Amino acid sequence: MKSDNNEYSTVERRRIILEELEKNKQVKMTDLFRLFNVSKVTLRKDLQYLESKNLLIRSRGGAMLPVKMADDLSVKQRMVLNLKQKKAIATAAISMIGEGDTIIIDSGTTLMQLACLLDKVQNLTVITNAIDIALKLSEFDHLKIIIPGGIFRKNSFSLVGVFAVDNFSMFRADRYFVSADGINEDGVFTSNLEEGQLAKLIMSNAKENVLLVDSSKFDRMGIINYSSLEKFHTLITDKDLPKKYHKILNEQGIRVVIADSIV
Repeated sequence: MKSDNNEYSTVERRRIILEELEKNKQVKMTDLFRLFNVSKVTLRKDLQYLESKNLLIRSRGGAMLPVKMADDLSVKQRMVLNLKQKKAIATAAISMIGEGDTIIIDSGTTLMQLACLLDKVQNLTVITNAIDIALKLSEFDHLKIIIPGGIFRKNSFSLVGVFAVDNFSMFRADRYFVSADGINEDGVFTSNLEEGQLAKLIMSNAKENVLLVDSSKFDRMGIINYSSLEKFHTLITDKDLPKKYHKILNEQGIRVVIADSIV
């Protein structure tokens, strides 16, 4: 942000702040201070005003665009969204699964794409709370399928609740493959409390946690923040991963795999 003119009206400052947010998704107080040459008190008032109009969200050291909330869509609705990317992500994930492994697969349409490829792996034990995924896996002869049980949730075809948490607490796995409804700098989100509670438990019992999400899930939120980013070992996504997350994920020590969209 550069300018030779430091004389701005209040309306002009706020318009420019919004323009910078549209371009860069976030602004820093230090940059605004250099640009406008006004007091930090004045800048805070500008940000407070814009936040009151739901035009930005103040953050430490600046502000960001309001984060979109993820919708709790049904499986049928989600099945057709970003299908090409989901298939590519699943193809990249299958390379992490070896003969004799025990894995846990969460519910979700990206995880269903992974399940469709598991006929390629011999002597595999799959634990899942997703009824639709378990039915798909039943087509393959060489898999052992474990369904811990719980209360059926129609939107995701998954088994959740207190029974599911109790049952899953006894299982350990080499890898846990899970997705999310939204991801931002604060962590990983789901739109359902019970699914979030279950995911948190399973993550603590798996040797490796693998997050499978297409790029549309970034800079979004859900109702429940079920994990910080640092608790994931690997993240598999597509080539449209927002640039800022390359640095964020690297700083958290997360291995990032960019799936080839040509599958």
